[in-house]
Amino acid sequence: MQYSLLAQIMARDPRKLVRFPDVPLDQALLALQQLETNLQELKALPPPPPPAPRESMPPVVPVAAPEPAPIAEVPATLVAPAATVDLEAMSGSLTALATQVWRARVRIIDPETGEPREEMRRIHRHVEGAFEAFSQLGLTINDWVNQPYDAGLPVKVLTFQPTPDLQRDTVLEAVRPTVIWKDRLLQMGEVIVGTPQNTEAKP
Repeated sequence: MQYSLLAQIMARDPRKLVRFPDVPLDQALLALQQLETNLQELKALPPPPPPAPRESMPPVVPVAAPEPAPIAEVPATLVAPAATVDLEAMSGSLTALATQVWRARVRIIDPETGEPREEMRRIHRHVEGAFEAFSQLGLTINDWVNQPYDAGLPVKVLTFQPTPDLQRDTVLEAVRPTVIWKDRLLQMGEVIVGTPQNTEAKP
């Protein structure tokens, strides 16, 4: 089997294909001439045109992005109920806690001296710390005890009780305190009001 000179040159191991002496000399020369001719024709081809410069390229026209669709406003009536429920739940818990702390203070304080009982002094410090925390939150707790009674007070009078040595209506006792948070009434107080004996008891 005869192999061309090009096949022999490109072969990894030409000896496995054919031995060079076995190839006729005239055929080898002819294949070599043909290879040289092909190379000359490749060189004679005109070079490919260079790429067009950027300046000659048509300008890119920017396309305006579409405007986003307006976000529909959520009606306040759809948001208010959830916010109101959360506020009411927090207000109820805060009011119950404040009332319990107030009751603890009433039991700790000696009504005759106005000072904490001896065995309650350590607990009294914790209770007063709770009242300070309530004050920082904007929470006001008032039982109005020993203060003059006025019809404008945020309290519910459970009874009017004639009491000696009173010059005017005075809050004698509180069943529960008035609780106000940031000018918002959370709980109406319940009190007992003492009246001077020389004045008819109010209905």
